[in-house]
Amino acid sequence: MSEYNGWTNKETWLVNLWLGDDFVALSEEGQIITEAFIRETVDELCETETKSVEGRFLMDLLNCALGEINYFELAQHYAPEERGE
Repeated sequence: MSEYNGWTNKETWLVNLWLGDDFVALSEEGQIITEAFIRETVDELCETETKSVEGRFLMDLLNCALGEINYFELAQHYAPEERGE
């Protein structure tokens, strides 16, 4: 299953790379890091970051990449029992 630096794919790894520390901090504050929470966080970030994008080509590419993210794998990684809590 692990194909990119211990993750399913590069897209999933990138979410962990860029947002992993935030997910850990939020988890320590009591936020339950679920698939839905991660997906919503990623979607909101992408929407914010792409507001200035005029071309739909880039958005289409981004949407393809978002479809490859393994949100379940990320949520399992941040489950309290996985982190020894």
